Amino acid sequence: MNNSIRLSPNHGLNPTIPVCFWCGEEKNEIVLMGHIGNKRKHEDFKAPTHSIIDYEPCDKCRCGMSQGFTILEATTYPNDRAFVEMQKGIYPTGRFVVIKNDAADRIFGKEFTSKGKAFMSPRDFNQMFQEG
Repeated sequence: MNNSIRLSPNHGLNPTIPVCFWCGEEKNEIVLMGHIGNKRKHEDFKAPTHSIIDYEPCDKCRCGMSQGFTILEATTYPNDRAFVEMQKGIYPTGRFVVIKNDAADRIFGKEFTSKGKAFMSPRDFNQMFQEG
């Protein structure tokens, strides 16, 4: 396994600052992208200053999600926010709510809530958590 970064001829290490998919805030790290593009096509793209690189929540979102049962809104197809699956056939939208574990157990049942999180369709999410 080769762990070296292929440097970009024009942009070197080509750094980007990761942004949390869930809240949009900068994560406290820097990612070195190296060469981006197809060398055969002579592509050499500059990494964006900020980018979403994964679905891993930032420390603030992780702390919030740990306060109870997390419900993540998701579709079964690519959407405006996600083109890559989080799990097989699951594309998160970026919206989530955290409800008390007791409430989740009453609504969904303890056997369902033992994982600590669940995905919900946008239609159901909007019905259950509509504003106002």
